[in-house]
Amino acid sequence: MKLIAVSMAFLAVVTFCSSSLAATEDDILRRLDKMEQEIKALKAENEALRETVHKEQVKVDTDRKAITELKRSAGKDDANGMSAVLGNYDMELYGRVKVDINYDTAEFSRYGDFIGVVDAGDSSNDSTNFNPRDSRIGLKVKRRDGVWLSEARIETDFYGDNNGNNLEPRMRLGYIKLSNDDWQSSLLVGQDWIPVASLNPPTIEFGVLANSGNLWWRVPQVTFRKQICNFELLLSAMRHRRLSYEEENRMPWVLAKISYKDGILGKGGLLAIGGGWQTSTIGNSYAGGENLNGNDNDVDRWLAALEFKIIRGKFTFMAEPWIGNGLDREFLRYDMGANYDGDNPNSRPDLILSRGGFAALTYAATSKLKLSVGYGLDDPDADDMKGMESQLLAGTLTQNPNGTFTKSETIFANGWYQVTSAVKMGVEVMYLETERWSDTNNGMRFTFSTCYDF
Repeated sequence: MKLIAVSMAFLAVVTFCSSSLAATEDDILRRLDKMEQEIKALKAENEALRETVHKEQVKVDTDRKAITELKRSAGKDDANGMSAVLGNYDMELYGRVKVDINYDTAEFSRYGDFIGVVDAGDSSNDSTNFNPRDSRIGLKVKRRDGVWLSEARIETDFYGDNNGNNLEPRMRLGYIKLSNDDWQSSLLVGQDWIPVASLNPPTIEFGVLANSGNLWWRVPQVTFRKQICNFELLLSAMRHRRLSYEEENRMPWVLAKISYKDGILGKGGLLAIGGGWQTSTIGNSYAGGENLNGNDNDVDRWLAALEFKIIRGKFTFMAEPWIGNGLDREFLRYDMGANYDGDNPNSRPDLILSRGGFAALTYAATSKLKLSVGYGLDDPDADDMKGMESQLLAGTLTQNPNGTFTKSETIFANGWYQVTSAVKMGVEVMYLETERWSDTNNGMRFTFSTCYDF
């Protein structure tokens, strides 16, 4: 009985709660009406938002048309065309300010503040130099027209004629480059770095082993490049600017190179073989100028060079061996291309065969510190230079006596430390040794450099 009484009481409580919680029909209608009003409000708000967006889009389109028309008018009306340039071209201003403080233990020759060889004779003389000339500034301009990319570049430094502290600017680079995406090809016309033997060692000294194994210069040229996967094919014609109207050397250097980049060599890797040929006529005077004795000589100059670079972890190794005959001013070897005097001043001038190259290793010790060591050698054939020694001793050599040598080599070690994202400081020690037949001279350069790149 007690169980029945408890059950009846429980059912009574449930019935009472259910009846009290159950919504009436009026409550349900009121709730539906409220929901309907809320939906209508949301629809109205959404419609207003769409109208606002539409008005803003119309305003943007109107402003864009007005700006386009303004640019078009400015391009027509402005004599300088500055608005058109700013609207249609990508431009990049770049450069660096570099100051080298040098301490030299000998007299060095050839290129002003940067060194090529040790002077002949008694060259032992200590000196210092504060040199800001290795600063430079450049401008790159690009424009895209479909698959075509047109580029122009002009770059200058301050290695013009020396005039005390008033350093004169000169043009380093000045070229036009046209590239096509579909053809994976480019054509460059103007002054650029030589397209073969194109590696440079990681020296702080601006001469980058000039006359000690590194062939380099910036020469006017027409160069075509074709990319095929990881391979690049190159054809080029280049010629040093004419020095005299009396020159009999008329033909350019014709160059070719095949390069393999990245791929199995890893990112940044390079393996290339290239070379060139030039036929020319030289008279018995320096730089192929006026013929002194009527004994012209038709000669064939040539070059073969290998370029190798590989990066493994923190180490980067590069090397560039080469061999060539008559390598002269196109490769910054102004006095070493030909023997103009020989055993007899009336003899026909002939070319000088040379071998050389460099190798260098760089170690990225930390994200801010890089260390490098390297060696370079330029070794012309002494047999091709017969007669030049007596002329050198007599002081009648038509070439620069300090620029003539039978062997030149350099060893260097340096380190760069990145102080900030823009400023780095470095130190370098270089040992140079220059041999001229039985006479050998040597010297050292100690450099502290500060460089701001932008």
